[in-house]
Amino acid sequence: MIVALVALTNVALGVAYTGYGIMTAIEMRRDWRTFGFSHFGAAWIFMAFTCGPHHLDHGLHVALEGRLGGPLDLLAVVVGLPVGVLWLWLRVEAFLGGRGDRFVPGDPGWLRAAPTASAVYVTVLAIIGGAVLAGPRVTPGFAVWANIILVFLYMNIGWFVLRTQLANRPSMGGWSVSGLCLSAIFPTCALMHGIWAVYAVSGRYAQDGHGLLIDWLSVPAGIYFLTVVRSLYRDSLRDWNDGPDEVAPEVPAPPAAPKLASSPPRTPVAGPH
Repeated sequence: MIVALVALTNVALGVAYTGYGIMTAIEMRRDWRTFGFSHFGAAWIFMAFTCGPHHLDHGLHVALEGRLGGPLDLLAVVVGLPVGVLWLWLRVEAFLGGRGDRFVPGDPGWLRAAPTASAVYVTVLAIIGGAVLAGPRVTPGFAVWANIILVFLYMNIGWFVLRTQLANRPSMGGWSVSGLCLSAIFPTCALMHGIWAVYAVSGRYAQDGHGLLIDWLSVPAGIYFLTVVRSLYRDSLRDWNDGPDEVAPEVPAPPAAPKLASSPPRTPVAGPH
């Protein structure tokens, strides 16, 4: 049962990430003449077209070739999947011309509890992962080192996204749902790669050629994404995705004069402006 769920959830994530990469490429092509090149959009495309194939490759190996998907793998995916699905739904809504984000006013109880819940979650993963590593081990393959590097990169990306949300909180009086989702997605992705490395060292996951290629291509993609997010946070890079999503409480607004062109899409990762 666990093996089947690991395969299913990884394939679902792979399809979702790859689909979002295609969506982002379409958006960039559509808006290039109006807004120019988007570093954030390009970084997302590279990320999506490496993260998606990683999960597809892993899920298909579990489903079709007998790779023994482990409970830690399932736990990481199940925790990260809801925020990933919510974030993807908001991006699909924006892609289709809808609202694309939501506003969370103040500091609701579930949000205040998130740091404690995250600490408990990471502690549980660390304890179980340590127990796995205490058992039989094999010589790490090159794919293991790529996944360890990705843990570092994705944790740093998540840190800059979270810092942006914290910096924007006083002026916004609340939170961007898309920003909160991204703040959770990257750390959970980092943990998924860490768990893959743990199971590979324990001999449960075997390295394969195309998986090795995908994971090492993910490293420069992750470095580029981290560079873009860090530069946007520091306000040292101008981009047509460089401001926080313009989300706000739903209050009646006075009628505005018609505009000749719509405002550029916004992504909640940049620093305060």
